[in-house]
Amino acid sequence: MASKKSPGRTPQAGRSGRGDPLIAGIVLSHPEKPLWPHAMDGKPVTKLDLACYLAEVGSWMLPHISKRPCSLVRAPDGIAGERFFQRHAMAGGSRAFAQIKVAGDRQPYLAIDTVEGLAAAAQIAALEFHPWNCQPGKPDTPGRLVFDLDPAPDTAFDDVITAAREIKERLEAVGLQTFCKTTGGKGLHVVTPLKADRRMDWAAAKTFAHALCASLAHDSPEKYLVNMSKKARRGKIFLDYLRNDRMSTAVAPLSPRAREGATVSMPLNWSQVKKGLDPKTFTIRTAPGLLKRSKPWKDWCDSAQSLARAIGAFAREDSR
Repeated sequence: MASKKSPGRTPQAGRSGRGDPLIAGIVLSHPEKPLWPHAMDGKPVTKLDLACYLAEVGSWMLPHISKRPCSLVRAPDGIAGERFFQRHAMAGGSRAFAQIKVAGDRQPYLAIDTVEGLAAAAQIAALEFHPWNCQPGKPDTPGRLVFDLDPAPDTAFDDVITAAREIKERLEAVGLQTFCKTTGGKGLHVVTPLKADRRMDWAAAKTFAHALCASLAHDSPEKYLVNMSKKARRGKIFLDYLRNDRMSTAVAPLSPRAREGATVSMPLNWSQVKKGLDPKTFTIRTAPGLLKRSKPWKDWCDSAQSLARAIGAFAREDSR
């Protein structure tokens, strides 16, 4: 899987018969259209820039989104214009997009399984990618847990780093392997890959995630909470376990964000998750080079563990 590899070079670009850029076989119309005013460098980020970025990091990104429903945040006129969320495949959409049928929904969901699909997403100004967290091709089976550490506005980012490391410690204590990434905003995600197990459903995954977060909030109520009340969140970090449900999504590793600065959700080595980390340094322009040098998440493919075993270990610890 691509998480073991560095991102490859951008697939060869060319020109269509009309002279429009051709990225990964996808014709880009209006390639010069600015989608972000800058990427922390004073230069506009265009549709062409987005397509080239996605093509360059695609081999790394795809194993984390392919064969899963993937919602898109689209902004045809850039981040200053109107935005909308697309979940389902649409009539007349690119043939580069895949589709997934989900029980209980007549309309198929959009999926992106190839670099061509990523380039097609850039063509329709999809700025964010939010996949389900299921096993590939198995919407009803948990494939990973995502713990979203969401700080109140008056909380220092160094405190979020501390929270991520505490979540890491508790997950590893019950036998789960952990990985960390920025959200592209003010928080961090701690992610753990799971072995495929038909006996484990989303109710079990959500219950476990809630219990683990609640235990941390119980031990440090002055720092953490597990409810969304804005009044109660002052100076604290919301330990968001709600990503761990059947139809819930989390922003994909390396997905850009529709935010000022063209930041991305950057996968990190745990050695990088330390005081002074600045998530704003990870942008569409900087991420590809950093990804090649630091090789984060290199053990992802070999790190999936049993959720059932972790639930049992947590229950034994909790009963002591």
